[in-house]
Amino acid sequence: MKPLKNILVEEFSPICPIQAFVEEDENGVFFYLWDYPGEEHASIRSCWVRNYGPAPDSIDFAAMEDGQAPMLPRDCCAHPDGAERLDPEQLSIVWLEEGDAAALLYEDEVLCVIPGWAGPSPDGSHYPSYARDCTGESDLCFPLGTPETNAMYARIEAAQHFWASWDGNPWPDIQQQFMDAITSTLGPVKQYYGIDGGHWPPKALVTIEKGDVTFAITLGVSILRQPKVEQFTEEPEQLRRFELAFACETKWLAQNEQHLLAYVSGQTSLPWSYMTFLAQGHTIPCQEISQINSRFSSMLLAKPEDAPRIPLPLMAGDPVNLLWMIPITAEEQQYAEMHGSEQLLQHSAGDGASWIFNGVAKFRKEA
Repeated sequence: MKPLKNILVEEFSPICPIQAFVEEDENGVFFYLWDYPGEEHASIRSCWVRNYGPAPDSIDFAAMEDGQAPMLPRDCCAHPDGAERLDPEQLSIVWLEEGDAAALLYEDEVLCVIPGWAGPSPDGSHYPSYARDCTGESDLCFPLGTPETNAMYARIEAAQHFWASWDGNPWPDIQQQFMDAITSTLGPVKQYYGIDGGHWPPKALVTIEKGDVTFAITLGVSILRQPKVEQFTEEPEQLRRFELAFACETKWLAQNEQHLLAYVSGQTSLPWSYMTFLAQGHTIPCQEISQINSRFSSMLLAKPEDAPRIPLPLMAGDPVNLLWMIPITAEEQQYAEMHGSEQLLQHSAGDGASWIFNGVAKFRKEA
């Protein structure tokens, strides 16, 4: 007979499609992050929290295959004879700033943390979560260690300060800093659009007409750190924050302005909706641009040297990358996939600024 299970606490990520919950049965407690709950590609990341009874000598994998939560083995457990039951009223969840990872606290002390990189990886390996009461590496978790040995403690504390800072609503100050940076470079704003749908975090998009070109620039996106960046670089602070920019000859933009601006604003949620990140050289599909000219199918994200230098403010000490969205053809997209976006950018067709869309392909097909 399977042990009865009880949910002690559950909560959704404020920015990612993840449900966190703490599950208890007669044998112990686990902390779970359910990615994309209810969807076909849903997956669960887990971390052991504590045993309620005497620890076994080894993990009962057969019981796991039967859907039972395992107990941590004796040689890895700080309480081999079992620990006292948790009081649900003393449990709390702290989401890390990227929104794809969370820590479980008990009486304000960290019990465990499931990082953004935890779980199975494409190469078949498995990255661990960390538990306070784990004393040795196991298939269920790794030791959390101390603030001196594990940087997760500092990240949890930073996340607590970040969420608490929004009790005072810093958006008006952030908004003003970005508006000042944008208008000082490009000129007065023609239109200001709130693009957050009334949900946190606050985000906006502004349009500015300068000569025969209309600029669309986002602000507020960089409030959040992007997920997964630290898995691809040793300097995540250089890539984890961005805003988007799109420049288009006004006559071209007028052909599909509403949908194109909606597209730009929609991409500002992409990293947290799909738990990925956007950076220089990435390409993303764009049906809205193909409705203006069927040759174009995607947007290349770039930081062209000749594009306007907008002095965006630092966010929590991190630089903000202004990524210009450059429409590219299917042929250019294929070239970028085969040779890299940097190679594509080096083969400008010489027909005006590469970052201003005017209905003409910007890069040589034979590059």
